Amino acid sequence: MRAPTILRNLPLRQLQPRAPVAVAPLPEKSRFDRELTAELDTLRSEGKDGGEIGLAHLLDAAITTQKIALDSLVNISYRDYADRGDVDKYLEDNVEILDACNYFLDKIENINKYVDTLRVVVHLVDSAKPNAVATKRALELLESCQRVMKNNHGPCLKKLLRQKLCHETELSEIMCGSKAMALMCCRFLEIGLSFDSKIGLPTMKQSLPMSSSWLRLLLELAKQTEGSAAEKKLHKRRSGSSLLMTELQQTVSEARELKKQMKGKKENDVKSVVERLKKSCRGLEDGLGIVEERVKDLYKSLIDVRMTLLGILSQAYIF
Repeated sequence: MRAPTILRNLPLRQLQPRAPVAVAPLPEKSRFDRELTAELDTLRSEGKDGGEIGLAHLLDAAITTQKIALDSLVNISYRDYADRGDVDKYLEDNVEILDACNYFLDKIENINKYVDTLRVVVHLVDSAKPNAVATKRALELLESCQRVMKNNHGPCLKKLLRQKLCHETELSEIMCGSKAMALMCCRFLEIGLSFDSKIGLPTMKQSLPMSSSWLRLLLELAKQTEGSAAEKKLHKRRSGSSLLMTELQQTVSEARELKKQMKGKKENDVKSVVERLKKSCRGLEDGLGIVEERVKDLYKSLIDVRMTLLGILSQAYIF
């Protein structure tokens, strides 16, 4: 049996099997990549399993990231020609993030003062027979609360958040991860601790192609947390130390309602609002205490990373 004409006319070299093409192996993941990917994957799973990713959870992950960074920096190979620019940039941004941590601690202190003022209002209004003097003083304090809310402005994080996340060396990857996790926390702290529920900040972006597993997970987690926060805001659900610090928004709402009812002189409605305000103040105070401790821990861990990098630089110039 003869081969079909089309086959007989084909050059012989086209019929012979081609040699297999060599495929370059995937680059080995760094220790930092493996450990941070595992940390972020665990955090993301908590949200997908119906749990709640709150400010405290994000701060815990950021603190753990700094510890992973410190461990990874122990045996890092520093190359001045490749890494110096990235190190200088990290140290510069690190100062701004540390300043942001101090700002958030001040912000928490101001919110606690706001709560203390509301407790005085509740004490004045919650007496068996509130008199005109007590009522007038309570309304004055509620007015002062409004001024605190309007004057609560913070540092601009937009420039830092608009930076594209990328890295080329093992050292730059560690610094990128350290900074990215801290910035994600700063972004949600600014939103969560704001009296203005409509505040908006830019989201972080990566330089393509995606260079590591943890970076992909980080951006997915940011989107997941953003979506979860928006859903909670829509349905007005409450939780202990949630991302939006819903107790803050709830407390603000109850304080406004109390002011309205007091001006309307509706005694029964005032008592009902007072009880709700007491409860929301307790919840807010508890949530703030948790977040405050985490912000302090993040500050300390960022200082540790900074000092380690400065040590690496000094050793490089000694030798």
